[in-house]
Amino acid sequence: MTDKTAMIRTTESIHHFDRGNGVVTRLFCNEEICGAQVTTGTTSLPVGKSVAMHHHNCDEQIVILAGRAEAEFQGQRRPIGPMEVAYIPKGEVHCFHNVGDEPVVMLFIYDAGEVTRTFEATGETVVHLAAGDRAQPKG
Repeated sequence: MTDKTAMIRTTESIHHFDRGNGVVTRLFCNEEICGAQVTTGTTSLPVGKSVAMHHHNCDEQIVILAGRAEAEFQGQRRPIGPMEVAYIPKGEVHCFHNVGDEPVVMLFIYDAGEVTRTFEATGETVVHLAAGDRAQPKG
């Protein structure tokens, strides 16, 4: 575990992860970067794009900062817009769809310092933002 230390992470120091299909994730803080037992950042979904159905090894909160989306879980799609929050418990299969006319920007908060994603379609588990963590898994 990384030692915890107070810090400021400037825009220039925050890496952009290209997850395919125009989906971009920016990782703010996690165990490796900050020594934190939470993982935070943003994901941007272009108009008309989605991420694949998946679940995590931890609870997740998503705050929509911009745009209009639908959160899909438990067999239903639910509208979610700016400053609205989706809570997704550990193991709950879910995804988000951009249904608006502008990019969706989502703030994510995971209650773990190390996060995994398991794709529903393939059963493949990948480390969050590792090479295999794509918006749509290859398969």
